[in-house]
Amino acid sequence: MKTHLKFDHSNKTKLRQIRIFCSATMVAGLLSSQTLQAQTMPADSGKSNVIVSSFKPVPLQDPKIPGYTYPVAADTITAWTKSPKGQIEIQKHAWGIWTALTLNSGETYQGQPLRVFETWETPDDIMTASSQALMNKPRVPNVLTPFHQLNHAGLLKTTQGKETVLGFVKYDPIAAAHIRANNLFSIAALNKMLAANETSIPAFPAPSLSLKPVFQTLKSKNLVQARYFQLSVWPGPPKTPVPFPSSDWKTCVWIDTQDTGTEKLSGGVDNKCAADGSSRTAANTYGLKNFIHFKVDAANAELLNKSTENFKGIAAGDYSVLVAMHVGSREITEWTWQSFWWTPAPDLPPAPSSAAIAKLRPAALQGAPRHYAHCAAYQTLSPPQPETGGKNVGESVYCYNPYLEAGFGPSDLPDSIPGKYKGQTVANNVGVQTNCMSCHAAANFNPKNLTTAPNYSGDRYLGLNDPRFKGTLQVDFLWSIPGNAK
Repeated sequence: MKTHLKFDHSNKTKLRQIRIFCSATMVAGLLSSQTLQAQTMPADSGKSNVIVSSFKPVPLQDPKIPGYTYPVAADTITAWTKSPKGQIEIQKHAWGIWTALTLNSGETYQGQPLRVFETWETPDDIMTASSQALMNKPRVPNVLTPFHQLNHAGLLKTTQGKETVLGFVKYDPIAAAHIRANNLFSIAALNKMLAANETSIPAFPAPSLSLKPVFQTLKSKNLVQARYFQLSVWPGPPKTPVPFPSSDWKTCVWIDTQDTGTEKLSGGVDNKCAADGSSRTAANTYGLKNFIHFKVDAANAELLNKSTENFKGIAAGDYSVLVAMHVGSREITEWTWQSFWWTPAPDLPPAPSSAAIAKLRPAALQGAPRHYAHCAAYQTLSPPQPETGGKNVGESVYCYNPYLEAGFGPSDLPDSIPGKYKGQTVANNVGVQTNCMSCHAAANFNPKNLTTAPNYSGDRYLGLNDPRFKGTLQVDFLWSIPGNAK
């Protein structure tokens, strides 16, 4: 059963809605508050004291992977989409980006090391500080906010952890500077572009990146035996494409919040998922070192408890583990799209990933980041269609994040049209038939709420000159632009 949580609009003065860039097919968003904060803590720290510190945004680093470069020329990526050998290069490139994102940045918060992506700016950072002031302004690396999917529908909708799924959107220094320089979080500025008959915002420069990390908070009050948390894990898509939220997965693992040092790649899972922990075994239990994670601080816990009823009970010291992250890079006009999610068996992940994709992980990818699977979407169809003037023909290319899109149904994807998959006609109107590029291609600023404007959809072709964009402002594939504009 899908999760539909109504948002209390009386809190609009305290929380502002952010539409985040969409993911492995789905347009997504966040509710944000400048005061919601969380601090990164190491797995073995146990410290909870607050020490004011600052850190600067760190550009994407070179992970020193043989054969990997960033950015890659657009013509090279386009060529990759046209051959089986090129598809291997796409997967290797996605792994390289993931490795670079999760490297130690050299920056610290409260004396603790931060990964590169943790240093990047959120919409709040961009809107409240100039780039120069940001270098000296105390910040927090992970600003947790209630997660908001399907902004147009006004619904909180997730497929995992309906009470504690939290996240944020982040931009690398290049993308953040572009947003500032063009005042892209200003409704007035966007309306001015529309009035001047512009069809699109200024294109983001290569190689801008935009991220959507999503965390599951392990409420201490929900722990079994005061230490174990039950986390649903993806078993693979259903044989018949239908909405498939985590409540239907019937597969889980147990996170041991007191085990901070054990790495495990065994892939053990719990198929009973007894709420009292009676089905938990050593084989299906994983320590925190297998997850990218941090601790929630007192300020973040207090404000989350005040935000909505759904987040009451989060306490300072509760751990948050990364369950999903969508990553877009502006190396090509249509951006590259890759989505990562935690899996108990990273060597043998189910679709939309695969063992073949897992074998391409570089040796440089070590520790918790190696416990994540991925899919990549650098095209919507195979063979690929041109940016304009193409048709919805060819084999559908699916890439979605199980923790985010798997539960979506036809009503969530109103712009869907049928396609082909393995020679059969398919509806392409549920979450397991989606593709990042399809959804991001539709991104637009639509202040008049034109019903003709492109909307959310499953995997399909959408040309960048589609006449349905008339009267809207295309936002270079980032729904987070109109979602954050004020």
